[in-house]
Amino acid sequence: MIKRSHIEEMDGARRALLCESGPWVHMTGIQPRALDGDIKAQAQEALARLDELMADGGVTQGNLFTVTIWLKDMRYFSGLNAVWNAWIDADNPPARTCVAGELYRPDLLLEIVAVAHRPGAPA
Repeated sequence: MIKRSHIEEMDGARRALLCESGPWVHMTGIQPRALDGDIKAQAQEALARLDELMADGGVTQGNLFTVTIWLKDMRYFSGLNAVWNAWIDADNPPARTCVAGELYRPDLLLEIVAVAHRPGAPA
């Protein structure tokens, strides 16, 4: 059984930001709400949204399995890492990939996809 929540429409595309099935919690399309800030501001806001989704999915940073971050440009990499390193559980970091690619809005600097594992959840 799949549980979908945080369903929204963005620029004509309907999507669920949070999908849960058994022990797996998938969070996708995580973006900052405000797009007028620099990479650090946008990263902080996107990670705060990820915190909200994780709480709703019953997981924490220590349950993160993989995180993929798309950056508009790799020149934002060090700014992102400064925010990431202050946010992440240093003792339990997930597997993380960071790539650059064209994002759908010119003022959007990053987008995050994350998968967490909920220990003890029925399969």
